[in-house]
Amino acid sequence: MLQPDQILVIYDAECGFCSSVARWLGRLDWRDKIRCAPLQSDELRDALEMSLERAKFAAHVLEPDGRMWMEGGAVAACFDALLPFGLPVFRILSVVPGLHQLANGFYHLISRFRPKLPHGPADVRRKAPVVDRQTLAEVRRRRLATRMPSAPPSGAWVH
Repeated sequence: MLQPDQILVIYDAECGFCSSVARWLGRLDWRDKIRCAPLQSDELRDALEMSLERAKFAAHVLEPDGRMWMEGGAVAACFDALLPFGLPVFRILSVVPGLHQLANGFYHLISRFRPKLPHGPADVRRKAPVVDRQTLAEVRRRRLATRMPSAPPSGAWVH
């Protein structure tokens, strides 16, 4: 279940490298600030208002305030979540002109060669994954918060 103070990493669960990175993040997340969810969940993509093509283009991270990061910014958000105090060091660096293009270029280089990189098994092979209702409600609340400053506080929609 996605907690109000956690980031949500949306990854390709049909990709062995992406699944390995998601598992690696789970092991390194000593502060419990990261949740990973597969983009193959139709309900999750609907809640994010994201097409399958856009979701497969790059990894995405949804922050607690509703901001969405992708490509190098998504990697930066993950690194920041692993830092002791959750400072946005990598996210700040990722928006600096020049560094932004460098981070995205490095992301796309890794993405292009991901089938050749060492990895474990993919998380999803045949059936679409299910994302719990509380996570979907929190995703909808966050997306609404980006459109409405007076969106309900976190947890208001949890049933």
